Amino acid sequence: MDKKEKLMIANKELAFQNVEKEKRAEQLMIANKELAFQNKEKKKRAAELIDSNKEVDELEKRVKERTEDLESFTYSVSHDLRTPLRAINGYANMLEEDYSGVLDSEGKRVLGEVRINAKKMGILIDDLLTFSRLGRKGISNSKVDVNELVKTVLLEINESTAHHAEIKYENLLPTIADYNLLKHVITNLLSNAIKYSSKKDKPFIEIKSERKKGVNIYSISDNGVGFDMKYVNKLFGVFQRLHSNEEFSGTGVGLAIVERIIHKHNGKVWAKGKEGQGATFYFSLPDVDKKTEKKQ
Repeated sequence: MDKKEKLMIANKELAFQNVEKEKRAEQLMIANKELAFQNKEKKKRAAELIDSNKEVDELEKRVKERTEDLESFTYSVSHDLRTPLRAINGYANMLEEDYSGVLDSEGKRVLGEVRINAKKMGILIDDLLTFSRLGRKGISNSKVDVNELVKTVLLEINESTAHHAEIKYENLLPTIADYNLLKHVITNLLSNAIKYSSKKDKPFIEIKSERKKGVNIYSISDNGVGFDMKYVNKLFGVFQRLHSNEEFSGTGVGLAIVERIIHKHNGKVWAKGKEGQGATFYFSLPDVDKKTEKKQ
């Protein structure tokens, strides 16, 4: 092959390489345009996300303010209701002490209804005050012997409530919690278990605990009336009740208090049940080995 042929071949290869370079340059230009578009979209989405986060923060701030306002209002109203309630109780006592001799059977029945409903109102006011205070109250954590706490709660319940329930518990795991608040939780759940199983011939209640994924899970089960699981989301709402006062007395605030207390401990509370076959309420709290004692 002479020099002329070699030169022709070299020129063809060079021309081919130039075409390839132009092709690659065009592809690179297209890729750069796509990249620029993607960067523009990312910046746009980032700006939208920033705006969205600002909106969420503002919404959370407003919700917090309104919640605090509502709690303050609830506290004020509940506190102010105590005065007229004391007056009602006072006049009812006067009627009973000074005029019982002149009251006929119907009058005595009506007076009894006044006393009963005044007592119910007092319990409701106390529950509302407790619920509203929890929104502002801090918690003081310490190591809690849950076995001893349950024992104390049962002694108090047995002194104030006549019941024939068999209650079983043993070797409950210790936890880190505010003692008084946890006592309120256990008192409420145990009282409910006793109440809703009271119509059984042999009411049975069992308290258990287990360690799972770094937290302690406690459960209180009964063989009482239970509930339909389709209503489970109503259980922990304020004034939400699945039974009438004629069936079982209550204010509809107790479980809302339980939920708020457990949430203040960064725990969870939930329930399972079946109509006529009882219910189990669960709540989670820190494992002693996973959390040091501290004040919040």
